[in-house]
Amino acid sequence: MIYINIHLISWILLIISTVLAFILKNKSSIVFQMITRVLYIPILISGFMLALYRVPREPVLGSLKVILGLAVIALLEIGFARKNHKNLSANILWTLGIVFVLTSLLGLVLAGWYFF
Repeated sequence: MIYINIHLISWILLIISTVLAFILKNKSSIVFQMITRVLYIPILISGFMLALYRVPREPVLGSLKVILGLAVIALLEIGFARKNHKNLSANILWTLGIVFVLTSLLGLVLAGWYFF
């Protein structure tokens, strides 16, 4: 399925731009935050198409994957807002990392451990 490839490549690019957005300082950080937000578009579209396929077959796991995926995006935005206000704590980053790992593992389980 082409949507798995789009989804996975978009997530890899999102990881790179997110790490750069959190590491770099003001102006450069804003650029990578915007790149991250643009990457939400293919992630949401391909995720929606994958959910249409997977949720009817695995309703609980498919729905949980959708919820966790949206939680990752919400935590990214909370992290960006706190970074911009210079109030970023390690708790947000740890929570983001844990939810991201859970989302990734669940996505791989639903894809039958199919990477590309």
